[in-house]
Amino acid sequence: MLRRRRMPPIVSDTAAPAHDRPRARLLSDGPRALSDADLVALLLGAGSSRLSPRAAALALLEAIPLAELAWAPPDAIASAPGVGIARAAAIAAAFELGRRAAWSPPRRGERCLDPRRVSELLRHAAHAEREGFHVVLLDVRGRLLRAVQVAEGSLSQCPVSPRDALRPAVREGAHGVVFVHNHPSGVMRTSALCAAASAIALWREIAASDRPHNLAGAEVAS
Repeated sequence: MLRRRRMPPIVSDTAAPAHDRPRARLLSDGPRALSDADLVALLLGAGSSRLSPRAAALALLEAIPLAELAWAPPDAIASAPGVGIARAAAIAAAFELGRRAAWSPPRRGERCLDPRRVSELLRHAAHAEREGFHVVLLDVRGRLLRAVQVAEGSLSQCPVSPRDALRPAVREGAHGVVFVHNHPSGVMRTSALCAAASAIALWREIAASDRPHNLAGAEVAS
């Protein structure tokens, strides 16, 4: 026989321990009523730190603003006072869940010629710590086959040969390609664009189809 479990009552702010007060407000008023620090404090939990969750949350947001915290690696989050690697992993996981819930990238078989849809497909590239060169493979109707990262470089450069850029397209028989390159340093360089232009020229040389190929270039800059 199944027994119904009684839900614990919501504790008021004044009666609850310091680390439970944001939780009580969230349950009574909803998450939008909480500040950024309150939400981060909830993710931190009570733990064993000498800092209270709210104090640790405030210190973390002081060190890493919220917009940067959303993309920060766990080891960078863990370096803040009162956080540690376990709490940092929980924060990174929470931000990733939020991204996945809000992410609506093009799916295989969907047309992907609009630069905005290409940017959505490779949105993560704009926040990468290293430069990368990606190739989006398309069929004859401009529909997505898949996206492939063909090279990863440093903060400021990403050498890639035209043949490497085109190898996935030739291997899979793609009819069109979109080249995507990010700039973590914020400095727009021409090296990857030159590689893309050379790859397009090479594509035209080796293309065996008697139908015209759709070729496009796209930049995703951080």
